[in-house]
Amino acid sequence: MDIFKDLVLPDIMTLTNAIFGLLAIFAAFSGQIELGFVFVLVAAVADGMDGYLARTISQGPMGEYLDSLADAVSFGVAPACLIYLGISGLLRYAAGFFACMYLVCGILRLARFNTKKKTIPDFEGLPITASAVVLSSYALLAPQYIYSWVIFGLLVLLCYLMISDHPYPKLRGPRAMGAVSMLFFSTILSYFLLNSYMWIFSTILFLSLMLYLESPIMRIPRQYYEK
Repeated sequence: MDIFKDLVLPDIMTLTNAIFGLLAIFAAFSGQIELGFVFVLVAAVADGMDGYLARTISQGPMGEYLDSLADAVSFGVAPACLIYLGISGLLRYAAGFFACMYLVCGILRLARFNTKKKTIPDFEGLPITASAVVLSSYALLAPQYIYSWVIFGLLVLLCYLMISDHPYPKLRGPRAMGAVSMLFFSTILSYFLLNSYMWIFSTILFLSLMLYLESPIMRIPRQYYEK
């Protein structure tokens, strides 16, 4: 049982990330698709917290490996299951294909990240966490704005961006982190407290993520994220 002695606070947040990823999969198979995507957002918050804690406190010897394993579950397998089980009829076959493609590209993105030096200022390719949040925020929009063909288009775009070499800034600055945290918590809490207004917060989150996807093109100054 010595393995538990090696765990530090950032590792516990990483495991929390994985637990909510598993809960999202449970929700998918229970037919609670919306709740599943909310759990993915909670997992993303835990993922952001473990990164922050690892930088401010310290990371345990297993931290780096735990992080990638948890991300594969929460932001790879969970969204793939939710997409597949959330689309019915004949389109489910297409959903299965695109979900598999998404999972493969996500795992490749994580594997490449683990082989790169962590001192570079930007991410190489879109982080898998951001991809999962894009899918989740879109799935939580008002029903009249959700279309299967848009989901398939998003999956193709996210697959390309994850395995691309486009530079994506690391959101570490207090202004950026504060704004993103507010959007995440507003969307998550609105599901449980003000469900009829959740689509408003998820729309803002989705549009914000769209801006982030465009950041390599717009060349947003890195100082905005680091100050």
